[in-house]
Amino acid sequence: MALEPVIIKGTRDGITIIIERYADFERVKNSIVEKLENGRDFFAGGTARVKVKNGSLSDEEYLELEQLLEDYGVSLKKQLHPKTYIFPDQSRIPILLLKRTIRSGQKISYKGTVVILGDANPGSEIVAYGDILVMGVLRGMAHAGADGDVSAIVAAFRLQPTQLRIADVISRPPEEIQEIPRFPEIARLKDKTIIIEPYYQFSFNCIKRKQEGIK
Repeated sequence: MALEPVIIKGTRDGITIIIERYADFERVKNSIVEKLENGRDFFAGGTARVKVKNGSLSDEEYLELEQLLEDYGVSLKKQLHPKTYIFPDQSRIPILLLKRTIRSGQKISYKGTVVILGDANPGSEIVAYGDILVMGVLRGMAHAGADGDVSAIVAAFRLQPTQLRIADVISRPPEEIQEIPRFPEIARLKDKTIIIEPYYQFSFNCIKRKQEGIK
């Protein structure tokens, strides 16, 4: 299913325009025009804030967007390279949100992405068809892409699992004591091998690959 290139939401302060950066920018502009045409009377005289999923706008694109909105009587709030970084795409897969710590002996299995607002203790297991995101310390076993999704990721504020698995590829931590990571990290597949990298580096690489047209 194709992603919707633009979503416009009304807020108390005006409107928020959410852009899917993976979409072609001409398609993004056409979608905005279509939505503004359909609600010309509603949007006129308002203000807009832009959020960008999975990337950022260039200065030229931002200026084009600003002029387009002005043509419809909408002023764009000044922002410096509006962007949001890459976490799960809710339109692609269902998400299970757990506001608790997963304790030893507990197993979570879900046909979608699992987001945990807490820790995953040693002896716990998390199995997801999509991504696994732990907003704490991941010390248990994590299996993302359990249905064969090789694009799935495992991310945590502190990534210290007893076992990582993405699709059918398994990785275990080295036996020697490792330094505790100081930054949120992401595990993903590259050349059929699980690699771990800082979250900021992953985000930068994803944006760079998209800008260069690399899949």
